[in-house]
Amino acid sequence: MVMLSLLLSCEKMVVDEEEQNQQPSIEIDANLILKVVASGTRADSAPWTTLNFVVYQGGSKVKGITQKEGDEDFGEVGMKLTPGTYQVMVLAHSSSSNPTLSDPSNIKFSNSDGFSDTFIAYQDVTVEAMAKTYEVNVVRASAMVRFTTKDAKPAEAKRVRFWYEGGSGAINVLTGYGVDKSKQSVFVDIPDSLTGKPLQFDLYTFPRDDESTLKLLVSMFDENEDLISYPGTDEGVRTFTNIPIKKNQITECSGYFFTDGSGDDTGGDDPGNDENTAQFMIVVNPEWGNVVHYDY
Repeated sequence: MVMLSLLLSCEKMVVDEEEQNQQPSIEIDANLILKVVASGTRADSAPWTTLNFVVYQGGSKVKGITQKEGDEDFGEVGMKLTPGTYQVMVLAHSSSSNPTLSDPSNIKFSNSDGFSDTFIAYQDVTVEAMAKTYEVNVVRASAMVRFTTKDAKPAEAKRVRFWYEGGSGAINVLTGYGVDKSKQSVFVDIPDSLTGKPLQFDLYTFPRDDESTLKLLVSMFDENEDLISYPGTDEGVRTFTNIPIKKNQITECSGYFFTDGSGDDTGGDDPGNDENTAQFMIVVNPEWGNVVHYDY
């Protein structure tokens, strides 16, 4: 099984120019030291490649440092600040470009390369003349929909498009939930090396509340960019509705996409049924909390 991870939003992003500047992770005479920790993750290495450390005071951004995986002191920063009370935000993600960082209540990620599993933290800190260290515990803010085909990719399928709505492309770090209901779309090229193999795609989004659901449209294209009709598709588009999403939860959506499943001993769902009428089964996932299995 091969995994392709992605999450795309139609929203445009404005990057804080200050964050593009190279800054030392540990400033001389730093009196605020921040160390990232993460509870509930059991990976051998951190499940992110980028860290954004941002300090606010009185609603305004005071300072920001961005780290990339491989940087010296990755996961730890030291800043020299005037003594006082501040608010600290930390974003841990794997997007290649920084999100907007000026307003912690509306952090927007770029749609240029897809969204990733995202962790957040926001807390008050007191800065004094002498150096003080804070451990900042980041928690997962994203939900994942894992789309898996039980059947193998045929040779003509060269590209897949996911269009979905119900989640958000922006996160309010103060509440931990998505800001608004976004319409999201992404195209992914499928390499020929996956022909004859089942496919797996991971879609990340920010739920707007604990009862959020997604509407998902999936379609395949050939080398001429023409839609391919498979069993259960309407003019080449397969529609799924009311897919539940929740922070720190994986919703697995699996079934027969390229065939009707009749050649499998286990059979298959009615290929003409576009509605989510299958039963959901909840099982415990040691890293993500809950995995929702949804057979289409």
